[in-house]
Amino acid sequence: MAVVLQIGAGGVGGVVAHKMAQNREVFSRIILASRTLSKCKAIADSIRAKGLGEIEIDTVDADNVESLVALIEKYRPKLVVNVALPYQDLAIMEACLRTKTHYLDTANYEHPDSAHFEYKEQWAYDARYKEAGIYALLGSGFDPGVTNVFCAYAQKHYFDTIESIDILDCNAGDHGYAFATNFNPEINLREVSSKARYWVARSACSDFLGSATDASLWSMSNTPHSLTSHNPKNSSTILERGAQDSGSQVDSKSSLVSQTDIAINSDLQQDTIYRKFEREEKHFKLESNTQDLQVVDYAGGQWRDIPPLALMKEWDYPEVGVKNSYLLYHEELESLVRNIKGLKRIRFFMTFGESYLTHMKCLENVGLLRVDCVEHKGQKIVPIEVLKTLLPDPASLASRTKGKTNIGCYIKGVKDGVERTIYIYNVCEHEKCYAEVNAQGVSYTTGVPAMIGAKLICEGKWGTNCVKVANGANNSDMPKGGEYQGIDNALELQNGNNKNYAEVASRDRNSKIVDEKSGLRSCECGDKTQASIAQMSDKLSDLSLQAEFQGSGVWNMEQNDPDPFMQELNKQGLPYVVLEIESNGEAKVLEDGRKS
Repeated sequence: MAVVLQIGAGGVGGVVAHKMAQNREVFSRIILASRTLSKCKAIADSIRAKGLGEIEIDTVDADNVESLVALIEKYRPKLVVNVALPYQDLAIMEACLRTKTHYLDTANYEHPDSAHFEYKEQWAYDARYKEAGIYALLGSGFDPGVTNVFCAYAQKHYFDTIESIDILDCNAGDHGYAFATNFNPEINLREVSSKARYWVARSACSDFLGSATDASLWSMSNTPHSLTSHNPKNSSTILERGAQDSGSQVDSKSSLVSQTDIAINSDLQQDTIYRKFEREEKHFKLESNTQDLQVVDYAGGQWRDIPPLALMKEWDYPEVGVKNSYLLYHEELESLVRNIKGLKRIRFFMTFGESYLTHMKCLENVGLLRVDCVEHKGQKIVPIEVLKTLLPDPASLASRTKGKTNIGCYIKGVKDGVERTIYIYNVCEHEKCYAEVNAQGVSYTTGVPAMIGAKLICEGKWGTNCVKVANGANNSDMPKGGEYQGIDNALELQNGNNKNYAEVASRDRNSKIVDEKSGLRSCECGDKTQASIAQMSDKLSDLSLQAEFQGSGVWNMEQNDPDPFMQELNKQGLPYVVLEIESNGEAKVLEDGRKS
């Protein structure tokens, strides 16, 4: 039984509160806070009307650390569940640190003045959270969140090595409007209009580029080249469609994508919908990262940027059908690159219809997607914030939306020396979500995993004093404070002696847990490291510090044991399916949580 404070009362917040109220055996006291008390009251009234009991409500300014600290000290919760805006992550994390309270969110930090998001500023809290003996769980939504857990589950049960991951986000819902967004319009449109990005390992260069001549392209910039793709006819599986014949050929006069990126992604084709109204010249200066295309070294490979919505592929989604799916950047890629063993390439795709893309391109061209301030009648306004005001509140779409979502991970790798392909996914029906918690499927698929993450923390299955999945990443590029992210060394940090952890930080990716009580790990990387671990184990056994602090720090979803989370998905309304895609393209069902 735990006291939990939830901050945020939007569409996702409503789902989280309802689902926590459905699990009263874990959440004994639920406090919901937001800047707007009326939103909290509406959720509390709905929970009461559904016979789920009472929750408490309060107000808070989530941009103000002092206001947050006062709220946390007022209720002294075990955990703060942050489903406010991504801009507010750092303020809420800081308040949790000052009050020594566990933390959970669903999306990583995004600066309000830049369409740019990454985990580094949150990872920088890791050492301080370890020293305070508290636990932060980042990205406990669906994507990020469930998709991370799908990858960790596949790595644990279905692969020895994972070589490629395609995260597929399909929303086939119809709300009846010509244009609207299914979650916060400002967040949604900033995300979609930003440059796309994927990651490829240096060691996999020849795998994707083919010949030695092609491999020389690796060092080239992202400047487009007037060449066509050397794309052979690929064999499609039951899920993969398109980009095999003339559709994959590049128009040398209009290509926005470099020859290198086309070669690495030879299964994709260039978009012809969003780019229909493309203009190089604009009547305003675009002050965002959407045109700042780069190639950036990261974790033994490269982030490769391409223009927004420039590459796409048709995927045939089970129970939904064939949909145009566009390459985007999404934050879970940043952590999965560091934590999935043997990864060569990872990409993220989201589906969009022609109406959505056409409207969005027009909004971009007239400047309504700008995130900088402009002057209007003597007042400073941000165009995308004005657009947010004009568009329907996503919560109002819930009763109107029909259809399904399909979100999952299409994973290729090797098991026992044999190549295999696994697709793990969930299908969610908008109408059923509304009947249960007054929300459409996009809010539901984010809110339920947030509740599950909170449940596992309160039950002691995730969090402090819990074993973690070994992180084999090189942390040399981490910000100050994040040098040990993914390493269970809270006790050692609290004791003020980190010298033995330098070797652990660079340990082999085949790490395994040897001492569940202390959270220490052995690794298959030589006798010297094994001896070092043994010495640390002896040393830590003499510390007077509480062992329950071990396992604290800042963690991403895939760094926790995936099994209890996967079990909860089946119980809490998001059952998963595991398919094995055979070499002949047929799909074999390995697991179906809907039948459990």
